[in-house]
Amino acid sequence: MRLALWQNNKIKCAIVLMLGVVIGQLTPLLWTWAVMLIAEPAYQEATYRCDRAMREHLLAKQKLNATPSLDNVRSLEASEIALIDCQDYDLLRKRLKLLGLNDAALSYMALRAIEAKAKDLQEVVEIHEIRR
Repeated sequence: MRLALWQNNKIKCAIVLMLGVVIGQLTPLLWTWAVMLIAEPAYQEATYRCDRAMREHLLAKQKLNATPSLDNVRSLEASEIALIDCQDYDLLRKRLKLLGLNDAALSYMALRAIEAKAKDLQEVVEIHEIRR
């Protein structure tokens, strides 16, 4: 009787240990997946806005270098204000890192944002394309 009880306890302990290991391995993966699922739309939008602001700033800077004028200076200053979107992007990125996402997960979400906008851009190009 004691031997059967002892074997029963060993089996129960092994099952509890295995469950603990499985839960311990799955929890971080599920957490990462959940954070990515919830944050991805906001991260995609922030990525797109920052990219657009940096592009406009670069173009304004190049335009000012090519043809210096007061209007081009104002355009550059306006594009510098738009770079606040990059600060919002950076803050969101740091918050997501604090929540446990690593650089690989953030890069994956950024690539998905680029792909989503590329599909939208391709549709715009196809609609407005001049066909012969």
